Amino acid sequence: MFKLLRTTVLATLAPTFASTTSYAISCNQEGGMRSIHGDQPTNIRFRVIGENDETQFKIYWLDYEGRRVFYKHVFAGDVYNQQTFLTHPWLVTAPEPGGGEFCIEIFLPKPGGRTITLR
Repeated sequence: MFKLLRTTVLATLAPTFASTTSYAISCNQEGGMRSIHGDQPTNIRFRVIGENDETQFKIYWLDYEGRRVFYKHVFAGDVYNQQTFLTHPWLVTAPEPGGGEFCIEIFLPKPGGRTITLR
């Protein structure tokens, strides 16, 4: 149904994780993820590719306590640029058929910026 193009990322995760070179983080890791420092600025860009408004996602920042903070609802054709920090995870959800939403993946920024393509 939804496809994600993955890129490699170098970032520092919450203390329960080590520094790692990794693809996007699985949603089952959300409980251990949180923002850590706000001292290494970068940016993350979300680009949505789709044929109609049914292709949509919600973008959340995981704060310093690991809570979801809603930032943006994006649709097919949108490009959303967000200033952030290297240790700040971003979670993407998609709508559930019949209501609600489900987590797609958690993404980490990288030095120099990062583009996430959502389909």
